[in-house]
Amino acid sequence: MALLIKKFGGTSVGDITKIKAIAQNIGQSKEAGNEIVVVVSAMGNSTDHLNKLAESISKNPNSRELDMLLSTGEQVTIALLSISLNEYGIPAISMTGSQVGIVTESIHGKARILDIKTDRIQNYIDQGYVVVVAGFQGSTLSHTGSMEITTLGRGGSDTSAVALSTALGAETCEIYTDVPGVLTTDPRIVPNAKLLDIISCEEMLELASVGASVLHPRAVEIARNYGIKLYVKSSHTLSNGTLLHSKIKPLPLKRGGLELTKTVNSLEVLENQTVFSISNLPDRPGIAAQIFETLSQANINVDLIIQATHDGNSNDIAFTVNEFELKKTIEQCKLITNQLGGEYNFKTKMTKLSIQGAGIMGRPSVSADLFETLSQANINVRLIATSEIKVSCLLDINNIPKAIRFVSEKFKLSDKQIFINPVFEKDNQPEVRGIALDKNQLQVSFRNLPDKPGVAASICLALAESNLIFDTIVQSERFTSFKTKDISFTMNKEDRERANKIFHSLTKKLEGSFIEYGPAIAKVSTVGAGMAFKVGTAGKIFRALANKNINIEMIATSEIRTSCIVLEKDCDQAVNAIHSYFELDK
Repeated sequence: MALLIKKFGGTSVGDITKIKAIAQNIGQSKEAGNEIVVVVSAMGNSTDHLNKLAESISKNPNSRELDMLLSTGEQVTIALLSISLNEYGIPAISMTGSQVGIVTESIHGKARILDIKTDRIQNYIDQGYVVVVAGFQGSTLSHTGSMEITTLGRGGSDTSAVALSTALGAETCEIYTDVPGVLTTDPRIVPNAKLLDIISCEEMLELASVGASVLHPRAVEIARNYGIKLYVKSSHTLSNGTLLHSKIKPLPLKRGGLELTKTVNSLEVLENQTVFSISNLPDRPGIAAQIFETLSQANINVDLIIQATHDGNSNDIAFTVNEFELKKTIEQCKLITNQLGGEYNFKTKMTKLSIQGAGIMGRPSVSADLFETLSQANINVRLIATSEIKVSCLLDINNIPKAIRFVSEKFKLSDKQIFINPVFEKDNQPEVRGIALDKNQLQVSFRNLPDKPGVAASICLALAESNLIFDTIVQSERFTSFKTKDISFTMNKEDRERANKIFHSLTKKLEGSFIEYGPAIAKVSTVGAGMAFKVGTAGKIFRALANKNINIEMIATSEIRTSCIVLEKDCDQAVNAIHSYFELDK
């Protein structure tokens, strides 16, 4: 007898006919001898409807009252599904998040799960009940000691389901949705997108955090941390769907920390890096492709790639390589600048410092805390590149011991969470597994910033204090002067009006700086575990775009992800181009 946790999303429970069909599906699993716990979302677009009701009264509704309102959506679904199961002769009972024992942080709207008290739900399972749980919600104790309802944020039902799997000791969690599983990209953009049989949690974390909405990153992180086999399946067909697997050793489950409350889980340091900058390049399609194709022809493995927004008709691209490749990289840069123009420069004895964790996403204070910590240690940051779950910066090697001490203390990281020159086991995973697209992006650049410690921190802190979410932060510089630098980033389109006031205040404080908005853009992110080990993947991505005459506005990378900011009008074509170039449909 196996314990199965099944989660059904809003589209899967969108009407009574669908709820009845799910009840029959659960009945068949029950008859096969399985114990069943079901987690459900609100029906259809109920949560959006409830949000609109609140917004019709207040532009900034009280967060406690909003949680009270939004939590009712799932309660409707659990009651209807339980009624349907009982009608089919299957004993079932519905339970809210608080009834099932989900204990969260005291944060309304985006609470993290601390613990699940399983005694009550386990008692019902032992009696043969199918327990139907309201996803997306939990409870906490207020400062007065009274119980308060909390919600987990968008995608919270996924998180509820995987957390319950962990707490109850289930090996498997099944997420049912309106697609057959995890696809190579959005089938609405690429009709021949392929179903993936299996994908690593690390790859899915990157995809989920940059727009692939099939799973929420927090759910993926829990599955990875505790070794849960996570399946994504269609609620309409009998396909096997996609299996997510973890590459790390499962963590022991600790009371009071089921969903790790630390936003940062690890600190990585990669020594002996050289940063190259090629400045004053022509700003046209194909330039990035030509640069990184030339480097890959010499078998040079590039780590970080950073391209900020263009300056007039020219652009700069910076990248890092290991110092043992210094000589041949210089030779290739000479060749590149002879062909394309511009100037190259390099700086040795650099170290890449990175913090990582799914908790970084949606929490702008994390980047701000990192830069502020380095500023307090009087450490200047040479380059910055971020993804939604990782923030990397390049520092002078002499500052590393101090940087490790300050950053680990700030984020309360133990020695076991600090990795110096980590060696990743090479495997034969595909260099590209999938492509995600985010169209809700606005491009902003701070120009002519003073090159001194604390500048990046002051910008990020000001945004974080107003709860303005920003990502794809890119800091580059022209190595000919070292006097000024530019910092570019993307943020949600709807935040522009609020951000303008903060930007105006910052430019007054940072003498000589000014704000520049980019054109309408979108972020195209290519992800694959094999990317870290295969030379030339970035060059292929850039070539795929160049072949369609698509210009790249910004570039930011991590070990297994390359994100390109392109014009919004080109984004669908960009996804199709990369998908076709890597033959992901085959």
